[in-house]
Amino acid sequence: MGKNDIYMKRWLSDKRRFADLINGSLFHGKQVFLPNHLKESNPEQTLILRKPNGENVTIQRYRDIMMVAEDGTRIVVLACENQDEIHYAMPVRGMLYDALNYTEQISQIRKIRRENKELKSNSEFLSGLKKNDRLTPVITIVFYYGEKEWDGAQELHGLLGIHAKEYELLKKYIPNYRINLVDPRQMDKNVCFQTDLQPVFNMLKYRKSKDGLRQYIQSNKDFFGSIDEDSYNAIRVLLGSGQQLPEAKLKSIGGIDMCKALDDLYQDGVDEGIKTGINRGLEQGIKAFILDYREEGYDKEKILKKLQTRFSLTREQSEEYFSRF
Repeated sequence: MGKNDIYMKRWLSDKRRFADLINGSLFHGKQVFLPNHLKESNPEQTLILRKPNGENVTIQRYRDIMMVAEDGTRIVVLACENQDEIHYAMPVRGMLYDALNYTEQISQIRKIRRENKELKSNSEFLSGLKKNDRLTPVITIVFYYGEKEWDGAQELHGLLGIHAKEYELLKKYIPNYRINLVDPRQMDKNVCFQTDLQPVFNMLKYRKSKDGLRQYIQSNKDFFGSIDEDSYNAIRVLLGSGQQLPEAKLKSIGGIDMCKALDDLYQDGVDEGIKTGINRGLEQGIKAFILDYREEGYDKEKILKKLQTRFSLTREQSEEYFSRF
C-alpha cells in the first residue's frame, strides 16, 4: 500500500467521515447510517476452494475500509475501495470482493448450523443454510481521487460488450454488477455532507488554480486555519500534482494552518520565479560576452579567464558556457 493510499484510508476511516461519505454520495445527504452505529470489521476476506484432486486453493483479498452498521433493526456491511488510478476491471474486482463477503457469511452460518445439528433436509445439508436464513447486505463504494476523469466501465455489462446487436437476446440472462463510483470532483453541487468532507470536496474545483485555491482557503479560514494532520495529508493527496503542498510538520496545539502552508507555497513560487529570471538574465549576459570577444578574435583560453574574473565562475563553469554559446 502506497503512502497516498495510507493517508486516504486514515482520513476516511474516521466513523463520522465514513458515514457522511456513504450518506452524502449514495443517499443525497439523508442520514441512513449514523457513526455511532458503525464498528470496524476485519478487512481480510478469504475463500478456500477444494479442487477435484483434493488440493486447496486460497483466494485472499483485503478491503481498504470495511465497517458494519448495526442499529438494532438491521445490519449492513459497508466497504470502501480507494483508487488513485483508473481500474478498467473494477466491476469484476468489486463483484469478487462482495461475493467473498457473502461466501464468508454462508460459511459462518453453515458452521453454526452443523455444530448445533440444525440441518435436516438434503437441501439444508447441501447449502448449509435453512430456508429462512438471510445474509447481511453488502454495500461497496469506489472512492476515486485520481487526476484523470474516470473512463472505465462502471458495470459488468460494460465490460462484456453485450450492448452490440448480436448479444441483445442474451443480455437479460446475464446478471449485471454495478460499482458505486464516488468521484468528489464530479459530484453535484447540491450534494450535502455534514462533516469536513463538504469544504474539502468543494475545494477540489480549484485544484488547478493556485490563485483560486488561495482565495477559497482564505474565505474558509475558520476551517482551513486549523485542521488535523490526517485531513491535511488527505488534502495533499486530493490536490495531486496541481498544488504541491509541503508535508505536515510537527504541529502545535490548534492544528495545522493550511492558509499559511499555501501562502508559503505561493511565496516559494514567487522566489523561484525571481531566481529563474535572474539566472536567465545572467546567461544572456554571458552569451553576449562570449560572442563579443569571439568577434574581436580572442582565443578560447583568454575568454575563459575573463569569464572566471568577470562573472566569478569556476574553470569548469566557464568551459560549459563556452561550449554552449
